Amino acid sequence: MAVRTGGRRSDELTDAACRNAKPGDAVTYLRDRGSSSVRGLRLCIRPNGAKLWMLRFWLPALDPDGRPLLDADGKPIRRESTAGLGPYPSVSLSEARRKAAQARGAALEGHHPTTARQLRVAANVEAGERTFRVVAERWLAQGAKQGFHRAATQGGRPWSAHHLERNTGLINRFLMPDLGDIPIGAITESMVEKPIMKAYSDGKRESARRAAVIARQIMGYAKARRWIATNPLADILTNPDMPKPAVKHFAALPSDQVGAMLRALDASGTELVTRAAIKLLLYTGLREGSLRGALWPEIDLESATWNVPAERMKSRRAHAVPLPRQAVEVLTDLAKLTRKELDSFVFASRGKAGFLAENTLRIRLHGLGFKVTAHGFRSLITDLLNEQGFNPDAIERQLDHVQGDKVRAAYLRSDFMPQRRQMMQWLADWADAQRNETTSPALPDNVVPMRRAV
Repeated sequence: MAVRTGGRRSDELTDAACRNAKPGDAVTYLRDRGSSSVRGLRLCIRPNGAKLWMLRFWLPALDPDGRPLLDADGKPIRRESTAGLGPYPSVSLSEARRKAAQARGAALEGHHPTTARQLRVAANVEAGERTFRVVAERWLAQGAKQGFHRAATQGGRPWSAHHLERNTGLINRFLMPDLGDIPIGAITESMVEKPIMKAYSDGKRESARRAAVIARQIMGYAKARRWIATNPLADILTNPDMPKPAVKHFAALPSDQVGAMLRALDASGTELVTRAAIKLLLYTGLREGSLRGALWPEIDLESATWNVPAERMKSRRAHAVPLPRQAVEVLTDLAKLTRKELDSFVFASRGKAGFLAENTLRIRLHGLGFKVTAHGFRSLITDLLNEQGFNPDAIERQLDHVQGDKVRAAYLRSDFMPQRRQMMQWLADWADAQRNETTSPALPDNVVPMRRAV
């Protein structure tokens, strides 16, 4: 019978015994048999001095078809096996006992501990490789490269630069701080709702709902690849505490405030890059996202044309924009500041993207006292030019609107460049007249106004 000494059985293995064990001419073992021990755990000491933790355990014997073998009495036959748990002292006595207990648990369930450990390691590696951050980055990459159809695994039309920028910003702002390092399979609806509802409660309602949609799409992307069994965010937008905000249309600058806006802009301390971008919104009718990401190779000052590549246009088609004299003057001045290399950004900024951020122009317009959006300039241009009697097809082409009538679009191949060049020059001259509070320029001979210019 074992003798207890100071509360420990005399045959219970200690760290000192492991440390002081000397090698012999043959392999020897120190067995752990005390109250804190795990049955079958022993320290193997080899003649070369190496010490290795080993665990003896028993597993059911199986026939070739995986069925348990029985003895003559009908009892399951069990066969002895061993598993290595690591070298001593790298694996301490307490760590060896923990590993042994885990291994014996696997053996009692009929699994070889080594196989069970390999599966755990593989699961942990997979979880580490498939965090929300990693999956979100893959989702963004596919969107930028080929987009998505309704089925998340299929490609569609690549996102525009503006769409990619907006999605990336929403993910980084609302989702990554709380979810980035969590394995995708561990994400729950409540985890996602926490940051989303905080943003919603802080008044960022539309952004919060957009972030929720993006999170749902990312999880759908993971499900389509069989990385998760179900999408826990399928119903996230049904949360009664997160109702959809009322639709707000883009606020447009009224035509009778254009002169005041330009005077305020010129008199302010607005940085040259921002000031130029606001004026070029008016002189070109480009969407804000298409304008902000411009590169200098797109601008041909000699021919007074701006060639916007398809990937930055909402329509996904290249767009040639005629530049009125005033736009050429603005860009010529701006080139002295930002055209440092051939492929420099036109509206260069110290921000992460390298060019003006999405809300910069709106914030500056609000700072000047005009509660309008940058996108609202397009509504201003549409209304003004239509009221003055310019060709509606030329206006639509200038704004790169997609023709709703597919039959008409098939026959309407012209880019109306001569008419658009004349039209946008009139618009820029009109804007000058508004700023200088002088008479509006005369309309071209082929234009019949619906009413007098402001």
